[in-house]
Amino acid sequence: MTKTPISRKTLREQVAEILRKKILNGDIQSGERIVEADLARELQMSRGPVREALRQIEEEGLVVYEPHKGCVVKTMTYDEMQEAYLIRSTLEILAVRMCSGKLSKELDTKMEQNLVEIGKAADARDLYQVIELDEQFHSYVVMASHSEKLYKVWKSLESGNTAAYYTMRSESLMPYEYIQQNHQKILDAFRAKSVEEICEKIRRHYMIVPETLFQELQKKRQSEAS
Repeated sequence: MTKTPISRKTLREQVAEILRKKILNGDIQSGERIVEADLARELQMSRGPVREALRQIEEEGLVVYEPHKGCVVKTMTYDEMQEAYLIRSTLEILAVRMCSGKLSKELDTKMEQNLVEIGKAADARDLYQVIELDEQFHSYVVMASHSEKLYKVWKSLESGNTAAYYTMRSESLMPYEYIQQNHQKILDAFRAKSVEEICEKIRRHYMIVPETLFQELQKKRQSEAS
């Protein structure tokens, strides 16, 4: 394994970033154990920052500590994903109502530019970049409310979105071909200046993912039972 030396500045954050990329890129698989000592040797550092980084991504929902096994990569359950996206969509719908469905010219332009980039990332199957651009697009929706408090609450749920995307990839459910199109529908609704239409597009945008996951899990259970 190639060693990856990194600087000593904000070690916990740097290690957490490395781990996220390894997990999202599939270098570390769902259910695979992450050994603290091995990772510390790979990164040429003490185990302290590695331990802190593992705790951080545990809070983000990407790993879990299991008895007699240690730290392993996990995927979200249907209920976890449904809850995360229900809360997230509710906050974005609140933002839409607070701004009466109106986007500034600046935010409209930023969302349009984002759609171009997210399309490129989806075509390249670059999950890490897709997640960053997805977060950016939806941040513009919340920014339209001009509410710092709402933005802070929404931002605190960012880790759940990362975990949800990882689960979709792990279950071979990543809708790369529809990602740009699904976000375009939200921008189009803003441009149509219909608050209810925007809210419905956002609600549907978030609910289709857990619904698809639920259907696929049901199929797997039926297949295993037969």
